[in-house]
Amino acid sequence: MIVCFLLTSFIFTVFGHNEINSTSNDESNTTDHIVLQIPLIQIPAQETVYVCQQFEINDTRPYHVTKFEPILNNTNLVHHMLVFGCDFKIDEKGPHQCNNMDYKCRTWLVKWDIGMPDILTMPKHTGVRIGKESFKYLLLQVHMNNKGAKDNIVDSSGMKLHITDNLREHDIGNVQIGQNNIDINGGRSDVLITGKCNSRCTSLMLPRPIYITDIYLHMHKLGKSASLDIIRDREVRETFATETNYNYTRPMWHTLDPPQVVYPGQEIMMKCWYDSASTGRARNVTTNFGQGTEAEMCYAFIRYYPRVLGFDQCLQSGEDNLSGC
Repeated sequence: MIVCFLLTSFIFTVFGHNEINSTSNDESNTTDHIVLQIPLIQIPAQETVYVCQQFEINDTRPYHVTKFEPILNNTNLVHHMLVFGCDFKIDEKGPHQCNNMDYKCRTWLVKWDIGMPDILTMPKHTGVRIGKESFKYLLLQVHMNNKGAKDNIVDSSGMKLHITDNLREHDIGNVQIGQNNIDINGGRSDVLITGKCNSRCTSLMLPRPIYITDIYLHMHKLGKSASLDIIRDREVRETFATETNYNYTRPMWHTLDPPQVVYPGQEIMMKCWYDSASTGRARNVTTNFGQGTEAEMCYAFIRYYPRVLGFDQCLQSGEDNLSGC
């Protein structure tokens, strides 16, 4: 069977069909999995493609996701994948080009990039809550980097969620910190961009301390180094993660053992350094913020516990905080 999905800017051709798969080994205490996978589709002949699809899951009981396992159908195509929890059902059926409605699903549950481990495992006493009294709808976002805008490229990637209904002690939360206003002039060897969740924001958004377990620093091709700092009492600065030789094709998860505490009122700062002058990076044009790999980003993706409702993003655009705090 071949099904075509007509989109605003192109058509996806779908070969066959995939649904959520979920099996049970023990009805009273399941350790199981759910598969979120797009059906086999033909990718349009353009360099940057974001494909989204929403899935409805069983919400008769609560579950913890203990592991996320990427399903890679075309390893030369997929740049990264995200799974979001949604509070609402999206009318769009099947795989489609990500649009404004998809971006309203702000609660991200996991992010996987090229070069990361085959399985992303949550700390032993934590899990990502889905199902009853949590998320019934999950959104899969797949960023495809079609180098050279080739024709006749197909893919059916996705994510396997390993779940249990034997709930763990803490719910995992995830927060994105960074900067959405980026301008990097050509021929510059050391451009610093910062984005922070300032003390006012953490005072308003955090009702209690949180414990950071993992950090992923994210830039694109011009990124050369990055760090995530916590500023305590306006003076004491602690670096929780740093990369002095950044390579976006070999991302690193920085695991903090033991987890590090952040209190309400303390500042979380992401710092990104870029190089547009050196061999292999040189550009004579300005590079701005954007979702394609030729544009740039400055983000930290942070895993913490216990989850704080609404503490999913704390981003800046220039000096303005996009969370309104």
